[in-house]
Amino acid sequence: MKPTAIGAMAAALLAGCWCTALAQQATETGATPQVQISRATAEPAYRLAPQEFDSYARPYLLDNGIVIHFFQRRRQYFTQMYNEAPVELLPQAPGKFTTALGAKVEFMDEGDTIAVTHLDRIPYTGLVPVSPDRVYIASR
Repeated sequence: MKPTAIGAMAAALLAGCWCTALAQQATETGATPQVQISRATAEPAYRLAPQEFDSYARPYLLDNGIVIHFFQRRRQYFTQMYNEAPVELLPQAPGKFTTALGAKVEFMDEGDTIAVTHLDRIPYTGLVPVSPDRVYIASR
């Protein structure tokens, strides 16, 4: 490899763009990059009791007018806005959940109040704008 190619690969790797580095290396050598993707098999951070999610499983009207639904299928927990695809919630602690993309949901007052951080990371194509820098609140 040329010194500039090595520098470019190092910069790409340091920037977290390892795929770019592999593609560049493959282009220079004429080989196809081999990338293995594995899924984490770690235990959840927190395990809910059998009926613990029942007080959260309902729709909530957020303070910006968006309705967000929470529901359970067997031992998995989901959120969904309007007719979008459901997003799995991962339990972190009692009343605290996160999604794989980093949205955070916290239930307070036995499910009467919720706070949603990074609502923009939950699929939504409605008309109401969603700000990534805001915490959305709902109370019943």
